[in-house]
Amino acid sequence: MKRGVVSFNDMFRRRLVVVFTVFLVAVLGIESRFVYLQVVARTTLVNKANQQLETESIPIKAKRGMIQDSTGRVLAQDVATWSLGLYMKEVKDPQLTAARIAPVIKASVSQLEKQIRSTSSSFIYLKKQVGVEEYDALRQLDVPGIVLDKGYRRVYPLGALMSSVVGITGSDNQGLSGIEFQYDKELGGTDGRHTYKVSGSNPGEPAVTEDVLEAVPGKNIVLTIDSNIQYFAQQALMETLKTYDGKRATCTILDPKTDAVLAMVDVPSVDPEHWQDAPMSSLSEKAISANYEPGSVFKAATSVAGLETGTITLQSTFYSGGSLKVFDTVVHDLYPYGTMNLYAMLQHSSNVAFCQLSMKIGTTRFYDCLSRYGFGKPTGIDLPGEESGILLPTSLWSKTTLPTMGFGQGVAVTAIQMANFYATIANGGLMQRPYVVDHIVDASGTSQRTDTPGVVGQLFKPETAKAVLEGLHGVVQKDVGVFSAYIPGYEVAGKTGTAQIAAPGGGYLTDGSYVFSFAGILTANDPRVVVFLSVHETRKGARTSFLVAGPTFKKIALQLIQYLRLKP
Repeated sequence: MKRGVVSFNDMFRRRLVVVFTVFLVAVLGIESRFVYLQVVARTTLVNKANQQLETESIPIKAKRGMIQDSTGRVLAQDVATWSLGLYMKEVKDPQLTAARIAPVIKASVSQLEKQIRSTSSSFIYLKKQVGVEEYDALRQLDVPGIVLDKGYRRVYPLGALMSSVVGITGSDNQGLSGIEFQYDKELGGTDGRHTYKVSGSNPGEPAVTEDVLEAVPGKNIVLTIDSNIQYFAQQALMETLKTYDGKRATCTILDPKTDAVLAMVDVPSVDPEHWQDAPMSSLSEKAISANYEPGSVFKAATSVAGLETGTITLQSTFYSGGSLKVFDTVVHDLYPYGTMNLYAMLQHSSNVAFCQLSMKIGTTRFYDCLSRYGFGKPTGIDLPGEESGILLPTSLWSKTTLPTMGFGQGVAVTAIQMANFYATIANGGLMQRPYVVDHIVDASGTSQRTDTPGVVGQLFKPETAKAVLEGLHGVVQKDVGVFSAYIPGYEVAGKTGTAQIAAPGGGYLTDGSYVFSFAGILTANDPRVVVFLSVHETRKGARTSFLVAGPTFKKIALQLIQYLRLKP
């Protein structure tokens, strides 16, 4: 063989080695890539793949907690409902889907199909709060994409009996007023969530549940209010409104030893399941949200202030000749009562005497006393929308403010303020904060008391409270004072109030409209309950608290004596 000439066999072997080497390198490269993809980069690639799937989450509604009265009776609770939805990734034929579903939910096929076709979401709700029969029928349908999502609807077994206190919820089951609003966080619980992942490459592929976070139900709220007491107080007020064609009435009943609210009635009341038919103003509890001039029922506060400041003693006297001119105002009494001590002033409800007493106390001292007794500020009751009343700073008082405030004009109060003040008298001058929630119970049954109840302070001396309580007892006797509220065998302490209604432009209404009120303490020798009621703007019949409010109190008091087994 000549030098430099390569044989065919040598050339073939060399080429074969090159081809094999290239092939081996390629195989090793592919294998290493497989190893990289399956081991090294596995987590990253899985995450990228998951990101290419469409994730959908549907909330699992938490069951709202119950509201119960002090006896355990249910006032508000959730009942199960269902909502109809569609996973659009599973809907192959919108027309067929609409045609199958529409007859069940009593909807238009064309409108339903339009709704399905027009959505850009991967999930839509077709109907909220599906009925039981509809739910059963929908479960039998073999229609791809149907979802029946469980939810809840709020019901109120006792109807309008306590609607202004218990409150209402909106379409999303969130509290809008009353306890439902005030304790919405506790009642509402925590929603859960169904999380789904739906393939974007295959519309017919069923959704796969990825994760379920269960809902945490809301806590139960137990009130201090007894629905039995609430009922007979409501009935008494409704009878009075009917008899005298009144516009509205309220009644607040407190336990003076604790300031727990045993009843809080506001009539006319609203059906909490059809509240949309009523004006928004009717949803608030008037006992805490309505300011008005109290009239003579306020004379108890003037009495306490007079004794506490040392302005008078029980032996001090004032004279009434039937009227008294104070600057450009004439103050009138029903009769010329002559010379009276404090007890006689309360018994006769003498405007002339209390006008003189407030002037003798003086502007600064009287204002300081009333402010300390809680007027002009909220009580702090655990309900939303409480008003403060109106106690103007002395710089805004006119010449007649001080004298007329002595008998309850020129100052505005709420019913809860007056009830709480009388409870303070019954409790020896120790004021507490009124409350309606006794305790809260979680899903495990653990009970937790609220921090709302609490002592405000010793506002006046026990001997002052005892003296005024004795004076109020003298008001309700068999043949004198407000004998329309007298109960044989029981020592009742109380005071009426007949108040003019302030006109929007100043002055008072001249159409004969009044607020008739009564504050009563059962019993004077051992106070167990305080009742404060007011009847607003009657349009026929009697025009005095003696005839309107006194007998209404007596009806309620007789029921309380029997129900609570009060001793004489």
